[in-house]
Amino acid sequence: MGPAGSGPGIAPVKIGPRKLRTHDVSEESMTERTEPKNVQGKPILRPLLTGIILVLAAVFVFKNPVSAWYILLVAIGFGAVIMIHEFGHFIVAKLSGIKVEAFSIGFPPTLLGLQKTEKGLRVRILPGSPRKDQEDDAEPAEAGTVFMLGKGNGKASDTEYRIGLVPFGGFVKMLGQEDTGAAEVTDDPRSYANKPVIVRIAVVAAGVIFNAISAFLIFMIVFLVGMDLSPAVVGNVQLNSPAERAGIVAGDRIVEVNGERFVDFTNVVLAPALSARGEEITFGIERADGTRKTVNVVAEESPMAALPLRELGIERASTLTIERGITDPEIIEKMKETFGVQPGDVAKSVNGEPVNAHWELTDKIENSLTPQASIAFERTDPKTGQTEIVNVDVPLYWPARRNNFKVEFDLAHIAGIVPRIKVLTAERATELQPRDIITKIGDVENPTYEELREVTIAHEGREMPITVLRNNKEITITRIPKKPHGSDRVQLGIVPALDVEHAVAAGVVDIGGNTEKPAIPKGATITAVAGEPVGSFYDIVQTIRANKGRTVEIAYEADGVTGSAAIAVPADCSIISAVSEPTTILPFEYLKETYKASSPLQAISWGVKKTHMFIAQTYVTLQRLITREVSPKALSGPVGIVSMSYKIASQSIPDYIYFLGLISSCIAVMNLLPLPIVDGGVIVLLIIEKLKGSPISPRVQEAISYAGLVFLGAVFLWLTYNDITNLL
Repeated sequence: MGPAGSGPGIAPVKIGPRKLRTHDVSEESMTERTEPKNVQGKPILRPLLTGIILVLAAVFVFKNPVSAWYILLVAIGFGAVIMIHEFGHFIVAKLSGIKVEAFSIGFPPTLLGLQKTEKGLRVRILPGSPRKDQEDDAEPAEAGTVFMLGKGNGKASDTEYRIGLVPFGGFVKMLGQEDTGAAEVTDDPRSYANKPVIVRIAVVAAGVIFNAISAFLIFMIVFLVGMDLSPAVVGNVQLNSPAERAGIVAGDRIVEVNGERFVDFTNVVLAPALSARGEEITFGIERADGTRKTVNVVAEESPMAALPLRELGIERASTLTIERGITDPEIIEKMKETFGVQPGDVAKSVNGEPVNAHWELTDKIENSLTPQASIAFERTDPKTGQTEIVNVDVPLYWPARRNNFKVEFDLAHIAGIVPRIKVLTAERATELQPRDIITKIGDVENPTYEELREVTIAHEGREMPITVLRNNKEITITRIPKKPHGSDRVQLGIVPALDVEHAVAAGVVDIGGNTEKPAIPKGATITAVAGEPVGSFYDIVQTIRANKGRTVEIAYEADGVTGSAAIAVPADCSIISAVSEPTTILPFEYLKETYKASSPLQAISWGVKKTHMFIAQTYVTLQRLITREVSPKALSGPVGIVSMSYKIASQSIPDYIYFLGLISSCIAVMNLLPLPIVDGGVIVLLIIEKLKGSPISPRVQEAISYAGLVFLGAVFLWLTYNDITNLL
């Protein structure tokens, strides 16, 4: 910003040193008056704080060398993006004959300052004693310990190059340029204020232009070298989603998005954001058998989504290989103890049936409806290259509801019979335990998942009795359902699952089609299916599947009374909607393919397209914010972006470089917004000056600047708060 400071997510303000007037009191003079001093009269507080910070940093690096390295990578990456932006202002200012007093990466206080002299180099390190080496009419520098490298002082150059402590921004300080009002009038022709308006606009706009150019160069280089990205392959399609209704299925490859054939999964994710509400998105689809078709999809908001964003219901594809990038010994050991797998193992079959793609593995696990799934993994010895087959039994559970894009209470059922709810996992404070079977909540006995939610919501903020069956004994506890911080959902603190170990019906639901729901009372125990005794829903599923195409009798007992209901079993067993899933997610790698341009011209083309896509996406997101089509909760601020950067950098350096291209694109957009302090706002004021024939009055400029500071500061704090709550 202005001219310019830059930072991720939101363009932070530039806070540079101001020209002192006769009534100003410098930070240095105030520090000299108030800071404790030693017997020689030198300040001791800042050197002491510096020593403490350095010791703490050294201890952290010693104990966490890997984390420290990735933190350094993040700092270097952000510093590079900011430096490019500020270099744009700097180089255009220099070429325009403007005196640049300071070039800073990061905001004050300054950690390091370098300034060339005729015979050496002046080095300034903060904290330390205030500088005493400047002339009376020179601009007071920040406090710092100053020493010389070379044979003497000599005349100093115009510009001091600085590294600031606060990394989320930077600035270029020019003679005659201020952020919080009009600069002091000077006759120096090198003053920013004395240059024509068109020159000043060029200086201000240069930072944004350089960010866009740097994003393009990053994308061009990574595509020239080759970049592993998630291809536009469909890994899963959510039930009742726009994608499912359009006929898209797992395994489909999207080869074209609205006419664009250079696509990866990012294009699929961004397509809803770049489309208008109700606008069709055209996909070119290539099926697994090689056939192609064109489908039109309209993105929609899912009531089940955590954020109110328009989506398609498409998930990216994974591989059959356990994540090879896992290097933490503790995580590897836990994987071995939990599943018996290790990084690099490749799944080959599920319950004896071979699988060739991850969606096939997922489908076989979901349809197994057994207590566990037996997965055969192929393991290769990295030293000898020999392979062996490792059989792993993965525990399964049955979710209480289906993952329906539109409906929360799509209750999982077996022939219309809904099992009771049990606790899969629970927070410690709930007093509930895994495997507890909920037999009563509030006044509702044997609740279904829908009834559980209704009673929980009705008891928000007040006591709610819960009766559970634990080790064949009924126990009643009391809970107070609440909305967790940052959530609009009243929660009980548990993950529910179906009690499939006991053949007890919590209720019945419509099966769909021409089959009516079975007339089985709530709380009834199923005793037999097709004349075969059953003791669990595992038995019920097995017996129903053995009677495809027939009508079976389901016998039950309720309150000492017996009865039965007839159910027609279709050939596809579609009267069973329940699925099974692993109790703990196996860390399979996402599918990646190398995107490598065949020529420099293609790399340039791809670089331009990626830069345009991310810039357009940023502008569209801002537009959606204004029209309230996108919730502000969907945005990431400094904390969220740094957290994401650390995660990406720790997983893949090429991915992190690619991510920096995205960040650079976003910064270009954010800094061009017509807001006070940032580049766009400065350009607006310069255009007004050009049209008006004179600058806006100093008082108005100061009012606009301080209003901008307050607004951007408030947005900055809100985004940071939002990031922290999301992380927690």
